[in-house]
Amino acid sequence: MRCLFRPVGRLRDELDSLYLLLYRLTHDWDHALELPAVQTQQAFAYQWANLSEGLYLLSDPWFKAHVAKILCEEEIQIRADWFQGKDVLDAGCGNGRWAYGFAQMGANVTGVDLSPTAVEEARKAVADFPVRRQFHVAPLEEISRHLAGARYDLVFCWGVLHHCRSFTKAFSEVIGCVKPGGLLYLYLYGRESLTMEEDLELFKLRLRFHLMSPEEKHRFLLKKAGGDQRLIHNLHDLYAPLINRRFEFGDIRDALKAAGFTDITRTIQHTELFIRAVKGDAADLHHRWFLPVKAPPYWFSHH
Repeated sequence: MRCLFRPVGRLRDELDSLYLLLYRLTHDWDHALELPAVQTQQAFAYQWANLSEGLYLLSDPWFKAHVAKILCEEEIQIRADWFQGKDVLDAGCGNGRWAYGFAQMGANVTGVDLSPTAVEEARKAVADFPVRRQFHVAPLEEISRHLAGARYDLVFCWGVLHHCRSFTKAFSEVIGCVKPGGLLYLYLYGRESLTMEEDLELFKLRLRFHLMSPEEKHRFLLKKAGGDQRLIHNLHDLYAPLINRRFEFGDIRDALKAAGFTDITRTIQHTELFIRAVKGDAADLHHRWFLPVKAPPYWFSHH
């Protein structure tokens, strides 16, 4: 009698092939599946409404006291007095943890985020600083429609582009906001941090997480955090959005070079990508403003 069931090993291989196909469709640079676009928006809406406090946010006293120093000495590696009177775009500003640091150093801040809740909190975070400030609720793919051709001395995009439905479109919009001679700073998930096999296993966990109830999701994140409530916000970024692309530095460097950027540097030596670039000639910035590379440990090791 013919067996109606495939061998377990073969079935597992076929399931892995389907997961890989779904992963590739979800993480396409140009146009990810429609479901993740909606799902990503919902994931971050929930995060900013319910998980707005945690480690390395403005609710963390240590981070709030050190955020300006972190920006200058570790992330961008530029003197603090450079920011005075500069126009900074915080693309994907969340609830304002970086905007607070920029405003503290005297920069005029424009924040853009997909979440109305986050934008309102970011607005409050910088309200007491004597700088110009404006905020917009928008996806990064539509920045130019909201900013009316504005260009900035620094465009800062930390941990957002890898979640966008169209990385290509959002990347183009973000880098297009840098004025000639201005700075771009990106933090992106790096391929060096996880192999493709490890990333695929993480993607399977995200699919399971997506099907959980809110209570189950909280228990899952709390377990992953080892019971530390302060870590849940950050872990939510890793598990809740289905779109979590990882990039090779060479691919980002080549895209920036093609767009006229120079001095494309990994400021923090890590498997993730912390990238600073200059739109045009970088000689003056090196001569007057840039700081030496900081050796580890870095701020995100403070726990």
